[in-house]
Amino acid sequence: MTIKKICVIHLNQIGDLVFSLPVLKALKDNYPGAILHSVVKPYLKGLLADCPFPDEIIIREEGLAAKLNLAREIRNNGYDLLITLARSEEAMLITALSGAGIKAGFVHFPWDLPLDVKETVAGHNCWINNARLLDKLGIPVKKNDYVGLLTIKGTPSRITLPEKYVVISAGASKRRLIKAWDEEKFAELIVRLNREYGLKPVLVGAGDTVESNELISRYVSERAPGEGIETLDLAGKLDLRELYALLAQACLFVGIDSGVMHMASAADIPVVALFGPTDPDYVGPQNEQSIVVREKMQCVPCYLNQTCTEIDCMRQLKTDRVMDACRRLMDRKDKRNGV
Repeated sequence: MTIKKICVIHLNQIGDLVFSLPVLKALKDNYPGAILHSVVKPYLKGLLADCPFPDEIIIREEGLAAKLNLAREIRNNGYDLLITLARSEEAMLITALSGAGIKAGFVHFPWDLPLDVKETVAGHNCWINNARLLDKLGIPVKKNDYVGLLTIKGTPSRITLPEKYVVISAGASKRRLIKAWDEEKFAELIVRLNREYGLKPVLVGAGDTVESNELISRYVSERAPGEGIETLDLAGKLDLRELYALLAQACLFVGIDSGVMHMASAADIPVVALFGPTDPDYVGPQNEQSIVVREKMQCVPCYLNQTCTEIDCMRQLKTDRVMDACRRLMDRKDKRNGV
């Protein structure tokens, strides 16, 4: 059938949206004349606002009335192809009611029964699974990563930033505390990066990471009294567009597996990614200027499915190993710049 109108229902997390960018590119590459709509949660709209691939962004609001209106709008739009990257019952139901010519998505029995094309999910939600779904649809992929696809324009910073800085993304959400690294080790790393490379620490995160960032700032002061290493803590103070602008200008990013890490990787800056229970083969950073640091343990990766009280995979991760990764990237960057 002729594909003239396409809809993609996106997942709700930052990293998952970044992983969907090559999907949007592949759809535009193969159906250049087709109209493409993206359905996203409100807080993610800013990440797609300047993206050249979707022709329209449809907001997926909360509340029963909003959900009914969304289902009605999607059905009335008359899509030839609808791809749902989300597997929730809500997304599957909207897809089932869409009337789209081809409905594609991932296995989630019995909600996936209305799908015409479906693929299983291996590991985590990620680009690898998205690519497998495109392959099942017979849609060729020209770009196999998200690097350079996150487009943000006109975002002057409201914050006065240091000339040279490292972005630290330490905090995990309450549902993902198993992915967190020790605040004292982050502090030790910050002091060493400042002493060796003159990098000022900029701490980022959502509102629920404020306490973790405050601990890091306190530990930095205790470890380096009188050295004037002031942490700039921006947790909960930036929208996603401002956060991307901040990342794009950074000398280095160090953080746990998170959506912020994938934003940094998409901006193609040096990234040191700390992994424990999740699998970097699926959800690791995709740019060449990146190093994954992890402990080899029998239980790793557990895909966040283990009830783990010790969290050894993260607690045994030494500061020296993370610092060594930072040095490798910083020295590589200096060589490219002729320093």
